[in-house]
Amino acid sequence: MNYINKGKRDIIIFPQFDNIDKIQNIRNRYDELSQILPPHITLAFPFKIDLKSDEMRIKLSDICKKYNRFKIKCKGISFIKDEKINKYYIFLNIVEGNDIIRNISIDIYNKLLNKDLAYNYIPHITLGSVDEIVNLDLNDCFETEICKIAVETIGNNEKSFIDFYVTLEK
Repeated sequence: MNYINKGKRDIIIFPQFDNIDKIQNIRNRYDELSQILPPHITLAFPFKIDLKSDEMRIKLSDICKKYNRFKIKCKGISFIKDEKINKYYIFLNIVEGNDIIRNISIDIYNKLLNKDLAYNYIPHITLGSVDEIVNLDLNDCFETEICKIAVETIGNNEKSFIDFYVTLEK
């Protein structure tokens, strides 16, 4: 594994599904980070920033003030081909709450990172990657309420450390 993210931060959501073990079982087979990082939704992919944690917490809290807690529902799997590495990413689809997730992500990029989201962000939970499409038996529905957003620092061997959480209003 190529550890290119050491010292960077990212912003993520850790959904708390009752049946999260079914997601983790698939990740254990197909995701090399499955034992390092729990199932998550990435709002801002690894980045470098000169802000201290306290400054970043204030800015992110301000961004999140306009968002209330919200429900998400995940169901179904998609395979997205990454032509650069000639692999397919396995995504657990978010079928409810994806517009809110996308809007939070855009606000984070615009107002905290001072850049535009450079691609069409599709909210998802990554289950892993494969060389070719495989048949996965995952027909479950995963539902929860999103109450907080995590900011983490990525350390050695891609191990992450939570810097802080921002709580969404009720």
